[in-house]
Amino acid sequence: MKNTYKILILIFTMILFSACVSVNLKSELPNINYYKLDNTKAESKICGAYDLIGLVGIEVPSAYRNNKILYSNNSKVNELEGVHFISDIGSSLENILIKEFHKHCLKIINPPFSGIKIESYLKIKLLDFEILKDKMESTISFTYQMTSQGQIWQSGIISQTKPLESFNEEEIIKTMQDISISSIKELANKLIPKY
Repeated sequence: MKNTYKILILIFTMILFSACVSVNLKSELPNINYYKLDNTKAESKICGAYDLIGLVGIEVPSAYRNNKILYSNNSKVNELEGVHFISDIGSSLENILIKEFHKHCLKIINPPFSGIKIESYLKIKLLDFEILKDKMESTISFTYQMTSQGQIWQSGIISQTKPLESFNEEEIIKTMQDISISSIKELANKLIPKY
């Protein structure tokens, strides 16, 4: 009987304390808007033959190896809160490159290149891709190097900026999309004369 009282007192105490303690395990996640950096459409084009270009890679600095949008204000770098791209910047630039070069009957081939006869190789290194809040502009710059038969036949830097009308989410995304596409078009126009 004594044990029964102890069990009842224990159960009653547990019920009493469970009602007093309220643990809120649910936490509010911040609202994040996702955008596509690559907003171009792939065009269907029939080419008699494609010239093949091996894309050695698009080297992206560690600060840009994510889907976050960075801005700087007087050299202090911050992340734009609540706004992300749906994929990392390197992958998005590669998609834009593939689509733009396809328009010129140039097919981008990704490694491994074994068994494919490729005469030209392209390497890109992203230097900057950010919003400059103090200057109210968006900027992108990258180096490129095109080699053919072991020789560098063209290299250079593509750099573009576009002014921001205002520092808001939609304007920032639009300018970053615009400079990404126009910089890849500029690269294509520089390399096309060889073909």
